[in-house]
Amino acid sequence: MKKNQYTGNSSVKREFGRSECVAPSSLYTTIACTEISGGQRKQIEADVIIEEVFDLFINDVHLTTFYASPRELEELAVGFMVCEGFICRDDIRNILSIDIGPKRIDCKINIETSRLFDLVRVERCGTTLFTPRDRPLLPKDVFFSPQVIFNAVGKLKEWGNAWKKTGGAHSSLVCDPSGNVLVFCEDIGRSCSVDKAVGKALLEGIDISRCALVTTGRLAGTMVSKAINSGFPLMASKGATVKEAVLLAQDADLTLVGFVREPNMYVYSGEYRLIDA
Repeated sequence: MKKNQYTGNSSVKREFGRSECVAPSSLYTTIACTEISGGQRKQIEADVIIEEVFDLFINDVHLTTFYASPRELEELAVGFMVCEGFICRDDIRNILSIDIGPKRIDCKINIETSRLFDLVRVERCGTTLFTPRDRPLLPKDVFFSPQVIFNAVGKLKEWGNAWKKTGGAHSSLVCDPSGNVLVFCEDIGRSCSVDKAVGKALLEGIDISRCALVTTGRLAGTMVSKAINSGFPLMASKGATVKEAVLLAQDADLTLVGFVREPNMYVYSGEYRLIDA
């Protein structure tokens, strides 16, 4: 199986060569079903999102099992490792290879493998509340207008083709303070959509410490910890949050914004980063 060689400086875009045995896959497929409406039945074809299982290994240590959409798997692996605190942003320069096979993602990275044995003891199912001791300090000099956040949430709906087709997908994006959308990803799972967006941004050399992470998913503690571990100063969603997530955000000085539905939004922490244009 062909290896995906990784080289270069952490500030430049990286290219992985996808394994030849795994062709790009659609996010959804068409399945025959029966529609019942107004007492009438008819046979139709409906678009249904695809979910596949992938085991992630780092240096032959099994970290987690993803239930994810079968695309952007390299981005998923890199984003997960950073979002869950296994490696920091700068550590991605030490990735030696990513090998994608059927139902399996193998990463080779130049770090102490003993660190992985300690971390995998944390109970997880694609997400965790684990926060590394040396989590990044979030910058205090990055500011966004509320309209930038409203527009970003609007783009999630506008660009969410898998959601439009199936109603079964989540979307996440990374934008800068000017409102430019730098990356956009969809996945069947809210956590995996975030991991993919973070991984894609990092692999493209984007300084995510100067960006916002915007998603469609509920802002649970597991989601907020991903933003904190990866170093975003602001995280926003059209959905709700939970008490534990707010406490995490306040402790880390993360700007946390929920229920973003123009013209309203709720700011739970870090309000000072939201300024009028």
